[in-house]
Amino acid sequence: MKALPWVLVGVAFGLGWLLAPGPQADAPLVQARKETWRLPDLPARADQAGRAMGLAASPIFEPEAALSAAATAAAAAKAEDRRWRVAGFFGRGRERKVLITFAAAGKPALRLAVGDKVPSGERITYIQDGEVRIRVGNKQVPLGADYRE
Repeated sequence: MKALPWVLVGVAFGLGWLLAPGPQADAPLVQARKETWRLPDLPARADQAGRAMGLAASPIFEPEAALSAAATAAAAAKAEDRRWRVAGFFGRGRERKVLITFAAAGKPALRLAVGDKVPSGERITYIQDGEVRIRVGNKQVPLGADYRE
């Protein structure tokens, strides 16, 4: 009789173990989304060039446009006339000279020596083969010949 309670406990334990539900599958930490995402459309980039052209063509700026066009043409002509380059070096012995040519087609070339002013107004302080130095403020600026073929 002492064994009967233990047998009943064992049978109850075995039936409970057999009838108990199996282990549950682990649920994921983050559930998958069921709806699709729709991002908003990016804002359209403003047509800045079209706005500028429309503004420039408006009658508000017409008087200034005529003046600015004339001023721009005059400045372009003036800037073109001022462009120059060191084209070469020549001379005999210690008497060295530099040849300056201009971008404008009709301007004659300049032959300058030490002490003369270049077209931009600076004085030439030194001339050797392949280098000319001009004084800009307190600085000596070296210029080389511009070789073009």
